Amino acid sequence: MCNINNHIFSGLLPTKVLRLFKSINLLSISVDTYLKHQMSYLHPAISKEWSRFQQKYFAEMRRQQMSLVLGGDGRSDSPGHCAKYGSYAVLDLRVMLVVEVQVVQSNEVKGSCHMEKEGLRRCVDTITSHDLSIETLVTDRHVQIGKWVRENMPDTVHNYDVWHVAKGVKKKLISLAREKDCHEIQDWIQSISNHLYWSAASSQDGNGQLILQKWQSVANHVMNIHEHRGDLFPECAHETLEGRERQKPWLKPGSKVADKFEEIVFSMQLEKDIPKLSPGAQTSALEGFHSVINHFAPKMYHFSYQGMQSRILLAAMHYIENGMREQATTKDGKKRYNIVFPKFKHGKHTTREVKVPVSYEYVKRLMFRVQYLASTHNLAEGVKQSNIKPAPLPLASLYDRPEKSVAIQSFQSRFNSVEPESLCMSPQDMDTCS
Repeated sequence: MCNINNHIFSGLLPTKVLRLFKSINLLSISVDTYLKHQMSYLHPAISKEWSRFQQKYFAEMRRQQMSLVLGGDGRSDSPGHCAKYGSYAVLDLRVMLVVEVQVVQSNEVKGSCHMEKEGLRRCVDTITSHDLSIETLVTDRHVQIGKWVRENMPDTVHNYDVWHVAKGVKKKLISLAREKDCHEIQDWIQSISNHLYWSAASSQDGNGQLILQKWQSVANHVMNIHEHRGDLFPECAHETLEGRERQKPWLKPGSKVADKFEEIVFSMQLEKDIPKLSPGAQTSALEGFHSVINHFAPKMYHFSYQGMQSRILLAAMHYIENGMREQATTKDGKKRYNIVFPKFKHGKHTTREVKVPVSYEYVKRLMFRVQYLASTHNLAEGVKQSNIKPAPLPLASLYDRPEKSVAIQSFQSRFNSVEPESLCMSPQDMDTCS
């Protein structure tokens, strides 16, 4: 039974593991038998352990009488607009713990693009049902989420994560730099992105208009104009730029590149979004959590609804235990760092902290639960006592299913059927094939 547990608890795919056992002539169970054990013991154990953590967290927050500062972000199980599953995770940005995760199947809503909003709605319902209030919610700029929060959470401050906004601005600047007579903006792209972060981070009181005026001042700054029309931010905050600080060439006022850059800075969309940037808490940790999900539930494989739900909960438990690991040190007590060259930085390096090794204490607790369930319930009883949310109807249930014999008769290939030539594949023929 322990070997069966370790398949899913380690993030492995059972079909691959069982195929490996078969290839080395190691006696094992069949895939069907594994799936029965998974439904009867593994899924319930994961669900119960997650419920235990949540009840402990909710009780502690009620005891402290704290309003929550949360970050939320969604993830689809495949790229594009045809995902089957969407998951939404909510992170407590004060203690950096994943506190709620919801899985939505696309036929539970109008379509794939509506799964993120539904996931957030379910997460908020779960949290507020435990008599907790949400003070601040930080998300990306998802239009449906913005409207839903505005209508259903009027007492909650809704902020946007800076990284998501900066990513969109940077993409537009890179596109602008590729246009004719606009290459001068290339040297400014990273500084402009940094300025957007600074505009939010230096406005800790959350004054949206101050953040906006700081951001829009960059349109003058790149043209060597350091006084602005805004009453909240009338001039640049930096000192006189000299020496190495003045390496980038100024843009010429009235030039094509300067005019197009101003169009980006003063766009109506950014004018609405910039004032809502979060001055403090961000959702970057959720991107790390999504990387953990990719280990337990890779996007190139399909999972059942319960399988996807359990694997995402496993990822949450793993992240809770290891997401805030301490920095590793040398024998002399010095903190360890590593220099890496991410592909997206195009040759520029990044310095990262080296963390202590990951731990797997949550797996021990899960193993104990599985052993208890296996000793007190048989397979049939295990299925009945499972507290996993029932799976929605399959996507194919929306369509009429033809008789198999009729479908076979109407089947035809796009290409002419040609019998392949015989190949020498048997061991006896290998010596004669050339």
